[in-house]
Amino acid sequence: MDVRAVAAGSDAGPSSMDAMAAFAALFDESFEAMRRLAYLLGADDPENIAQEAFVRLHGRWQTLYDDSKALPYLRAMVVNLSRSRLRHLRVVRRTPPDVMLDELSAESHAMARQEHRRIREALGKLSRRQREVLVLRYWLDLDQAAIAETLGVAVGTVKATTSHAMTNLRKHLEEW
Repeated sequence: MDVRAVAAGSDAGPSSMDAMAAFAALFDESFEAMRRLAYLLGADDPENIAQEAFVRLHGRWQTLYDDSKALPYLRAMVVNLSRSRLRHLRVVRRTPPDVMLDELSAESHAMARQEHRRIREALGKLSRRQREVLVLRYWLDLDQAAIAETLGVAVGTVKATTSHAMTNLRKHLEEW
């Protein structure tokens, strides 16, 4: 038994076997012509275009009323798939590539680490409450009400503590 007939299913009747034989014959006779057509239409992957056209035709094979319409239908699919592929490639080529940002130098990384170390040391010199308020405000980006709720204090206390903490932090950073 032919492999193509097996693809039709084990319960395939005589008409199904005839349809599979007709499709196989069309494939054998027309694949190279469809590949060349896709190539001449400018497709960058003509073999894939031709294969996709045959896959789609196979899916619609049972709905064809006349086998003589299969080849024109196949040609139309190759033309349409080639157009779609070219349209896709034009869009891809027009899309600008991702902009690569300049990588920071090793010196920049070292300076940033030193700056972070200074800020952490300055935060360490603040009182526990001041440090907590600044971390919740500027690292976790919480508003004053959320900070007050988290610490169990009044919003006015958060405002005053933030102000005093920023003053003390500036003073400690200026020492360096």
